[in-house]
Amino acid sequence: MPKKKRVTPESRRSHAWRSAVSRQCKWLALLGLFCLGARAALGADLPVSKEYQLKAAFLYNFTKFVEWPPQRFADATSPIVIGVLGPNPFGDELAKIVQGRKVNGRAIAIRPITAAEARAVHVVFVCGGAEPQLANAMDALRTAGVLTVGESDKFTALGGVITFVLETDKVRFEINQDSGESAGLKISAQLLKLATAVRRKT
Repeated sequence: MPKKKRVTPESRRSHAWRSAVSRQCKWLALLGLFCLGARAALGADLPVSKEYQLKAAFLYNFTKFVEWPPQRFADATSPIVIGVLGPNPFGDELAKIVQGRKVNGRAIAIRPITAAEARAVHVVFVCGGAEPQLANAMDALRTAGVLTVGESDKFTALGGVITFVLETDKVRFEINQDSGESAGLKISAQLLKLATAVRRKT
């Protein structure tokens, strides 16, 4: 018969230490996998809500029904630039919609902007909450040939040209025709008919 191995206090301590190390290694490995999964989840693109998918489509279509002063473009092929002021709620949706498309021979470019850069673009989308950034620049934009588009009562009060509104979960828009005319923009009658309200001096 094989000789039974003698268990000493030292061997018990050694075995306990090895078991503790093994459990610690397994726990660290599990923690590493969890952290990797968390980083992957945080890095993944969040889906764009249906509301902002529709608003992105509207922004693109607005460019078809608005005529800018000729001096707003360097030449006949200069792009129409849409600037997004504030945190971008569109993700890549807006860029995907305009990719490869042209309006009257002009490509469409999308870029984030600050209030100081707003006069350099053709369309400014003002995200909800970003209205205060534009408050001091709105008067200048009214005479700079910029189509301002927002999504709040605060934006409407500032005199923005087009304001998105939600009606029973449907995206609609209102137009301030006076603000559009002050900016030198020609808004087509077709677009005015699609608006739920057209604000103008009576």
